[in-house]
Amino acid sequence: MTDEILKILLLDQTTGKNILWANAEHGQQEILFKQIDLIVPRHEKNRELQKLRTKTRAEIFTPPNVCEIQNDLVDANPGVPEEYIDAKFLEITCGEAPYITSRYNAVTGEYIPIDKRVGLLDRKLNFIRKEYSTVNDWTQLTIRAVQSVYGYEFQGDNLFLARRNIFDTVVEYFAMKFSIKPPENFWTEIAEIISWNFWQMDGLECTIPYEDTNPQGSFDFENNSTPKPIQLCKIIDWRTRKVETFKEIIEGGRK
Repeated sequence: MTDEILKILLLDQTTGKNILWANAEHGQQEILFKQIDLIVPRHEKNRELQKLRTKTRAEIFTPPNVCEIQNDLVDANPGVPEEYIDAKFLEITCGEAPYITSRYNAVTGEYIPIDKRVGLLDRKLNFIRKEYSTVNDWTQLTIRAVQSVYGYEFQGDNLFLARRNIFDTVVEYFAMKFSIKPPENFWTEIAEIISWNFWQMDGLECTIPYEDTNPQGSFDFENNSTPKPIQLCKIIDWRTRKVETFKEIIEGGRK
């Protein structure tokens, strides 16, 4: 994975800065590019840290067999292929995104072969792999499949891992299907979609973590300034390419 891709996967599209650590270990600090190697999945953390994260953020990861049972309940039968590929799914408080892609057992870390994966994106990519044979069809439909899955997470290291898992999933499916390079800029486009669709958010407030949702007063006479506007998290409607806040979408009852 190139530095360019890694930097995109670190980007918070709402603030234009890097995502925050937002965890018990690092607090509100921004994740720096040079700190990427410090990010490890939950199964590699020591038990004391796992317990701390469970206590502070209720972090408990779901094993693949449970994800499979629950995904079976919502995964539509692909009667119309393009409708199936475009069907939208959102994983709330997504952690490392095990419901979207099951590259490994989120509890044990055991690697899962492609043909045994149960994530919602895995299912779409397996469908595309079996039904479409040209690079152009595969890449265009894969872009749509990645655009269809969403997730948000408070802790920044988890979010980065979720983004990276989804990116690596697409790489693995492409490598299984083809022995050539994809079209130019394909990987950059995939990374940018992921950085929009999987975002850092306080799920109770629909804002970036630690945002003050109750600023005092309308004008600070001492500093001659008004309070900063609340930073509601932004996502893209890929059909219209319109940037909207997640709060606007859920309050409008849209899907």
